[in-house]
Amino acid sequence: MINNLLFLGSSRVKKLSLYIMPVQLFLAAFWFKNGFLDKVVGISLGILHPKTAYYGLTWGGWHDHIVTNWDNSRIGHLFFTPLFEFLFPIIIILQCLPVLFILMSIINKEFLVGRARPWLMRSAITSFLVTTIMLFSQTLSNARDAEYLLNLFSISMILIVYLTVVDKMIEKQHNN
Repeated sequence: MINNLLFLGSSRVKKLSLYIMPVQLFLAAFWFKNGFLDKVVGISLGILHPKTAYYGLTWGGWHDHIVTNWDNSRIGHLFFTPLFEFLFPIIIILQCLPVLFILMSIINKEFLVGRARPWLMRSAITSFLVTTIMLFSQTLSNARDAEYLLNLFSISMILIVYLTVVDKMIEKQHNN
């Protein structure tokens, strides 16, 4: 009986693509926290409970943080600060897209061996694009956030290359 349970458990593990699951977990956790929780939930709580919400995650808190960073340089102050009300909602949407794409990846069972992974790749590409946009504005503004964004930029590039290599490796195995 125990041997049968162990066998069933190991056959299920063999169906999971252990190459892909860490990528899904990283992208989902990072962008869920930084996109959805920090921005959507924080701003919503600031609207619903302005007296008890953590100010740093409210619209005003994000405005102060981002605009203060942009105002570190004349370029940021001239080109980005006046457009905050327009640019910030776009960044929020872009930061939530990787999580939505990961959810689609999970729904489509892209974590299983032998599955195509278009949603996971979209998530990695979106992560790369939003990080690039944020890094561009922070670098031009001489902001401290550019340091961690440069790391995320590198990780996003590596994830795209990694997913491409894994897909080619799997494709090669299927052709043999």
